This record gives sequence, structure tokens and C-alpha cells, in this order.
Amino acid sequence: MLQSGRAHLAEVGESYFEHMRFALMVGALAAGAGLACMLHAIFPAICQTTCSRTVDSLQRLFSDRNQLGRTVTENSALILFVLLTGLSCVTALALAICTANTLIGLVVIPQAFALPLIFLSQNPGLEPLAR
Repeated sequence: MLQSGRAHLAEVGESYFEHMRFALMVGALAAGAGLACMLHAIFPAICQTTCSRTVDSLQRLFSDRNQLGRTVTENSALILFVLLTGLSCVTALALAICTANTLIGLVVIPQAFALPLIFLSQNPGLEPLAR
């Protein structure tokens, strides 16, 4: 497995950490595109073009791996939304463990998702963040 990993890194011309960054960004963008599609399915007024815009960015990125910086910039709000949602899920899980079988959990756990919901309310299309 170590040899095939080294061969793959040589094939794509990246160091381990360069490849890790690339793969993590692709994963975050793919997850974000899926999340945006599901949100749009429930609430058609939000994320109207987020998924297709992200898929276009990913296609360009796979054609030219040197476009990673541009892709991150174009999808900065989506990446932040994915990070906030992930952080909220971890927080909700910790709260669920701490408040197991208590009524307070029903009140506190949904509040863990306040940050991504506030962010989405301020940027419903998840348009790129200004520089």
C-alpha cells in the first residue's frame, strides 16, 4: 500500500501534504455541492446555482490541478458553510452525549446549528466571499 501511495503521488506530481490539501478540498466541495442540492430541494429559493457552479469548478480542477487556488476562491462561501456545518454536527453530537435522555437536549442540540443557518440566511446562494 505504501508503494502504491508513493506511485500515485509521483503520478500526480504532488507531495503528501499537497495531495492531502487537494483531496480534502475536493471532498469538501463535493460534500458541499450535495448539501446545497439537498437544501435547494427542500427550499428552492436557496442555493439555486451552487451545485452546478461547484460541479463546473470541480471539472475545471480535475482538468488542471493547478487551479486549486482559483477553485477555493470561487467556492469560499461553500467551503466555509461545510466547515460550519461539520463543526455544528460535532457540537450536536457532544451535546447529545452530555444531555442524553434529558429534556434540555431537545432545546440545546438544535442550537448547535445556529452558525451555519445564520451564514446561509446572509448568503443564500453561497456566493464567493469578497476578498
